[in-house]
Amino acid sequence: MKVTIKNLTKRFPDMTAVNDFSAVIESGELIALLGPSGCGKSTMLNMISGILPSTEGKIYFDDKDVTDLTPEKRGVGLVFQNYALYPHMTVYENMAFGLKLRKVPKEIIDQKVKAAAEILGITDYLSRKPKALSGGQRQRVALGRTIVREPKVFLLDEPLSNLDAKLRESMRFEILSIQKKLNITVVYVTHDQIEAMTVADRIAVMNKGKVQQIDTPDTIYHHPANVFVATFIGSPAMNVVKARIEGTKIVIGECAIEIPAEWLKIVGTRKEVIFGLRPEAAKPNFDNAMVKGTVDFMENTGNLKTASLTLADGQNFFIQDSNQNIDLRNVTGFDFDWTNVNLFDVETEENIGYVEA
Repeated sequence: MKVTIKNLTKRFPDMTAVNDFSAVIESGELIALLGPSGCGKSTMLNMISGILPSTEGKIYFDDKDVTDLTPEKRGVGLVFQNYALYPHMTVYENMAFGLKLRKVPKEIIDQKVKAAAEILGITDYLSRKPKALSGGQRQRVALGRTIVREPKVFLLDEPLSNLDAKLRESMRFEILSIQKKLNITVVYVTHDQIEAMTVADRIAVMNKGKVQQIDTPDTIYHHPANVFVATFIGSPAMNVVKARIEGTKIVIGECAIEIPAEWLKIVGTRKEVIFGLRPEAAKPNFDNAMVKGTVDFMENTGNLKTASLTLADGQNFFIQDSNQNIDLRNVTGFDFDWTNVNLFDVETEENIGYVEA
């Protein structure tokens, strides 16, 4: 099922929760709505589902206008973070309940419940009640209850936020596996960037009700559309520091570096830019660094070492390295390859371009 969203807006008396959202979600695609709390992603999901009416805009499922249809008539499947299971019912009864309300024949219900339980690996739990299940098992039941209804579109609202870190990791892959098996269109709301980067075909990054960028995880990570996306994605986030343009050189932390010819075209007549570089793309230098800095502290997480530098002009910069044989506390600065650089306009904070590797 292809989902087309055109200029969708939701206004409340005191605020605009979603402002002019447009996207095309292809059939069988999993798109994640990602952003900080209050950015409008759950409001967006509720408008797609029909729970919340939109103020403006249109929603199409394939070529059918569903903007004014109720959730039941849209054929969507909703999974929330709190599972919403009936505690007095068994797993089987929870999964069958919606079909019973629709007066689906008993033998068909049995087939659908058992098939969904097989996909989700919960066949052995069908006779149990929710209180006898772990968080991950309850989430599988919530997914199963939706799967048996064979929805046209799956809508998941923070489905893993109640699980511990280890279980979230395994459930991410389970949800992705189920989605690929069923080849179903999924809209997945999360504030967790790792979750979005792991499961999504594309990510819609939102902030203050507006879409900042819709693209593949790889493109969003390496070529963010603006400073907000650059600093929201990644841990540590992309380094963004102000830099001067002097002739054919860029001055970062009072260090002047020659700008390659292809980059001079992108910079144009600007006298100042925001220089963006991922921490892992900053190569530690212990002697004659392109950009000099003083180490404030170093963090070692086993597989990675992260150092915080203060540049000569007082700006902060993170560098990251996986080589356990080096001591980042002794670096004098960092080098970089221009193919890893993003430059942003100082006033608009939009990405002004990049050069492919």
